Amino acid sequence: MTRKHFLALVKSFIAQYDLDLQNAVLLLGGAAALMRLQRFRRALTAPKPKYDRLHRELNWLCDLLNLENVGDFDSEESGCFAMIDPTDDVVWTICVLTDIAQGLLDDFYEISDATGDDQSEVAA
Repeated sequence: MTRKHFLALVKSFIAQYDLDLQNAVLLLGGAAALMRLQRFRRALTAPKPKYDRLHRELNWLCDLLNLENVGDFDSEESGCFAMIDPTDDVVWTICVLTDIAQGLLDDFYEISDATGDDQSEVAA
């Protein structure tokens, strides 16, 4: 897979699951997390998105969806997570988004290993 193809996959994921992602991010991380997702979306439309930023933001999104910070009781994520009803359909949606985002992050690492560099720009 090329970097260009990877960028297209990330853009497609963000576009296809736009409302579900916004809802999940808001539920799991609050307003600050939603604003970060919006910045990530805007960064993807840049003429030559930075590959390291793409990695950082995709990693953040995976951590949020994977509930990495809910164990820290002082975190925003912990409070947001406590408000979610485990029987709500949104839980299934979050699981699907998590699987897809984690797959994209795994693809990122494969590309980085193949090129030996994750600090350059993505050819758009």
